[in-house]
Amino acid sequence: MLTKRLCVDVTGGCMPSRIAAAIATCALSLGALASNAGVATAASSSPAGPAGDAPSLRSAITARAAAIDRCSYRTVRSHDSRYAYFVSGAVGGGTRKLKIQAEDEVRVSGDWRKVTQVDACAGEQEQRPTMLRVTGKLENPEHYDPSVPRTLHSDALKPAAASVIPKAPAITSIDRPGADAVRVTWKPAADHPDQVLLMERKPFYSSAIGLWHPYTFPRDVQVRATSLDRKLERDSDIPPAARTHAYWIRVVKDGFVSDLRAEKPLTIEP
Repeated sequence: MLTKRLCVDVTGGCMPSRIAAAIATCALSLGALASNAGVATAASSSPAGPAGDAPSLRSAITARAAAIDRCSYRTVRSHDSRYAYFVSGAVGGGTRKLKIQAEDEVRVSGDWRKVTQVDACAGEQEQRPTMLRVTGKLENPEHYDPSVPRTLHSDALKPAAASVIPKAPAITSIDRPGADAVRVTWKPAADHPDQVLLMERKPFYSSAIGLWHPYTFPRDVQVRATSLDRKLERDSDIPPAARTHAYWIRVVKDGFVSDLRAEKPLTIEP
């Protein structure tokens, strides 16, 4: 039986907003957000100006971009949870904010990054952006010292070709070597990626909200590995709707992450 932990690890996946808010509150109370959530804290040492008029920092967001197709673009950036982010594109003589299609948090070489996919064709736009830029606006600025930058920017990003986005191998089987274990097997990763992750969605107990819920964990594996054994969660208190386990592979190469749209989890019931 899984030991019911005092607080959850907030570093690995997506969940309903009510659960996420409760868990984030728990993490903050323990001072764990900065140390465990993989948040890359933005520079806050710039000279303080008049209240509410802190200087904006250029290139404070580390980011890169690639074109997936004519309409879709991918950015991978550093993340500071104090800020709300958007991606803008340079088109003709102006810029416009691009619609976010998908977003996820990804661990890249031990650091957490945010992967965002945007749609450059939303609103029947026809021109491709020649440059992209990521901007972060400080949320709830009234709670922060004036020396904390109100706005962060990345450099102007010229999108790389779609070929830079690595392809994740497909999972081929999930076997049961034991009553409470599974062996996940996948095809060898192509093109020698820098990093391979086995993504595992399974039930997780949070004492902060007093229930089991699905949660996604990234598991580092050897780049040339093709299988990994995992333990199933079989606690009798897990509600039927939350018992399913799911697995898929994600890869990273040269700072770019495999296409999130192509991830097709394989599921198993414990």
